[in-house]
Amino acid sequence: MSTGLKLDGESVDYISEGGQNFWGRHSLFVYNRIPKAWFSPLPHTFMELGYASPGTELHVRILRFWTPEYRTYETWFLAVDKYGDAIQILGQRKDQRYVQFVFTVSKCYAISKYGCGESDSYQNWLDKPILIAVGMGSSIREILDTITIPKYWFYFISKNQIPDYVNLCPGIFLKFVNYTKKDGQPFTLLILSNDSGEEIAISLWKECTDIPGRFNRSAIENACSPAVLAVTNVKVTPIAGTLRLGTTCVSHVYINPPIGDITALIERHRTNQTSKTIFGPTISLHDMNQKTHSKLLEKTFIVNTSVMGFTFTDTWYQVICPDCKTPTFKQGKNWFCPSDGILKSPSSIFKLVATIVYQTDSMNVILSDNVAQKLLGARSDELITEDNPDHRKTLPLLSEKIKRLPIKMVVRMTKTSTRQHSLHDN
Repeated sequence: MSTGLKLDGESVDYISEGGQNFWGRHSLFVYNRIPKAWFSPLPHTFMELGYASPGTELHVRILRFWTPEYRTYETWFLAVDKYGDAIQILGQRKDQRYVQFVFTVSKCYAISKYGCGESDSYQNWLDKPILIAVGMGSSIREILDTITIPKYWFYFISKNQIPDYVNLCPGIFLKFVNYTKKDGQPFTLLILSNDSGEEIAISLWKECTDIPGRFNRSAIENACSPAVLAVTNVKVTPIAGTLRLGTTCVSHVYINPPIGDITALIERHRTNQTSKTIFGPTISLHDMNQKTHSKLLEKTFIVNTSVMGFTFTDTWYQVICPDCKTPTFKQGKNWFCPSDGILKSPSSIFKLVATIVYQTDSMNVILSDNVAQKLLGARSDELITEDNPDHRKTLPLLSEKIKRLPIKMVVRMTKTSTRQHSLHDN
């Protein structure tokens, strides 16, 4: 016995004969009608898209945007769907301003009536050949924010993978170094350290640093240590037999993005730093004290020493805003940030100066938050006792336990110093 399903636009032929199923165009017996979409599902995710795919509705979140340096008539957006897949969305020429007006970074949208094309090598910043083109003929509407669509997207690689492919270079922030190109243009060198202790240098060009929302040097320098930076779309250039890394017009620099990879990197860094052995020649405190200010400025020294005591000016810790990293103010039982208002979860950092000694010489050094954590074996928020009215001006007893213990330190005098040094995260 055979059964057939009529093919008339919305239905398809289906024949069952002798227990075997096969497709055909028989329509002698019509028992039911099955929508064609059931058998040919239309794409609703990025992974299902291909060249010339129909513009069926997609739900996306816009994460970042950029305009290429040499194709100013193009504006690109990085979008992610609920499965964590990313794709590039293009608005160009007469549609460019419309798309720039419609899309807002971090918001979610339903998109349909778009085109799918293949990006060229200059346009393609993802390991995905398909792009989505939208314009005034597209249907774009904002939808409610949802936790099902990720708020961040990165593709992390290791330093060893850089010669083969680069899309993003994550690392722990160490320092900035200012340089000048041969033509007199200034640029900044960003020094990172990965979880293996290897240093990674990235040249930060004006195409990235001059655009608000892509780079914030002050926020990076004032971030609680360790600060993890995620630098996107880094370009690899072979120069004099070595590979140099530099930002592009697409690059964004993120500070501590709240994703699992970053949390794991911070924990590994803290663990490694706790047990890290400092190598290199040492200098005595006596010899350092004999040097002039110019001989010490912006130089790093390794010293054998011990902590004699801790001092502070007003309070031994400071409460800061976790977003903008600025000092906050007590407002009743809450902490208030002038920029962000009442804070639900403020952060705190140490504000300590240590007196270090060796034999008959001594020196005062400003402790970074990370160094203070390692010396005291705890974070500042773990030592704060709100029930004690004098706790802000009384050091925890824990500080007495490490006095006079022999330790090795890395000391560096910064430009803001006179004869006072900074003890950095080593």
